[in-house]
Amino acid sequence: MLHNNALYWPIPLLKDVDGWKKLPIIECGEPLVPIGPFSRYPHIATSAIYAGERQDSPYAYGQLDGALLTTFVRQGVAEHLAQVAFRLPPRHMPLVLDAYRPLSVQRALFLYYCDVLIKRGIPGDQALEEAQQFVSIPSEDPTCPPPHNTGGAVDLTIIRFDAGYWKELMRLNQDIRQFDPSFSENWEYLYQAELKRSWLIREASVPLAMGTVFDAVQPKTATRFYERLPVDHLTPVISEIRNNRRMFYNTMASAGFSNYSEEWWHFDGGNQFAMARTGRQAIYGATTLSAENKRHEQMYRAWYGTLADDKRITKHPQAVAL
Repeated sequence: MLHNNALYWPIPLLKDVDGWKKLPIIECGEPLVPIGPFSRYPHIATSAIYAGERQDSPYAYGQLDGALLTTFVRQGVAEHLAQVAFRLPPRHMPLVLDAYRPLSVQRALFLYYCDVLIKRGIPGDQALEEAQQFVSIPSEDPTCPPPHNTGGAVDLTIIRFDAGYWKELMRLNQDIRQFDPSFSENWEYLYQAELKRSWLIREASVPLAMGTVFDAVQPKTATRFYERLPVDHLTPVISEIRNNRRMFYNTMASAGFSNYSEEWWHFDGGNQFAMARTGRQAIYGATTLSAENKRHEQMYRAWYGTLADDKRITKHPQAVAL
């Protein structure tokens, strides 16, 4: 955990990513790995927001073509997210909302953002240009893949738990980490533990106030928006939001991630976006799911199907009795 002073340092001026498409990629070959349920990283919470996994997702289940229930990242990114989990203050946890995206999802999201802007009265050509502030064009050019298509970009926030729920969650995480995350052995215990853990994350956590919802299209999504406000605008509520963003940013930066200045939730590591800001070599290019990744997704979909009907019920009788 970072020292309190370092946690709440002001967010510095952030470098832009102009020219990122021309930066070279030296692919390192790291695999995509799952995080969250049935993975080696239970201390990282996930919510497949583009697959409509939760009722609070702005996207309907199946709305975005190719959206995954499993959250995949490059292995190095998973290790850095694990550092974030252990550096946050007690009873806080990272909640990853989006990471690796197939190009089909990238395309669907880009068109969604264009549509939002056009409905606001922005002409089509201008909407195409402005949408790129929020979603990269779904390019198939291997020299400039969309950041999320590399497995090196993550969209996330921070959630908090009451002491009792946190103690139970930590016990479950410890138990889950003792087992290989597969159904080859101890599958029944692992299944029940993940069921309880998922219920805790869905129903017993509270997201920190960050000033906007995830994927909002408005000026307040800029990471430093609240840093720029004059002192006489800092009401208790706004001060809390500013401090939450500071804690979030500083914890992520301490683990090696760089932030996209237009979105408080978007961080990169190892891709061209990160290289444009940090100067560190881009080691993640476009990638695809492996056969093992696809098996994990199939398993997770089968498990998820036992939890909710087509209305995506979030409270399940099996999980209530902790």
